[in-house]
Amino acid sequence: MRRIDSKFHIENDKIVKTANGEPIPPEEPLFLIRARDRLALPMLRIYEQLSQVDGCNDYHFDKLARTIAEFSDFAAKHPERMKQPSVTRGL
Repeated sequence: MRRIDSKFHIENDKIVKTANGEPIPPEEPLFLIRARDRLALPMLRIYEQLSQVDGCNDYHFDKLARTIAEFSDFAAKHPERMKQPSVTRGL
C-alpha cells in the first residue's frame, strides 16, 4: 500500500480514503501536488486560511498540519529538488 497523504492511499490500483476504505470514483477529478513543487507550500497555507474561513473541523486541520509539515521538511532537506511547476514539461 502506498500512502498518498494522511487521508488517502493506493490499494489495488485505486485511490482509497484511508479512514473508511472507500475508493474515489474514477469519474471524480483529482489534483495532485508534489512536495517538490515550489508553489506547493504557499498553496497549502492559502488552503489552510480558506479552511479556517469555511469553519473546517479539527480532524481536517490535524491532517493538513501534518501535510504542511511533511512538505516543509521535504523542501528543507531537498532544496536541489525543488522545481517550478511543469518546468520539465512532462519529461
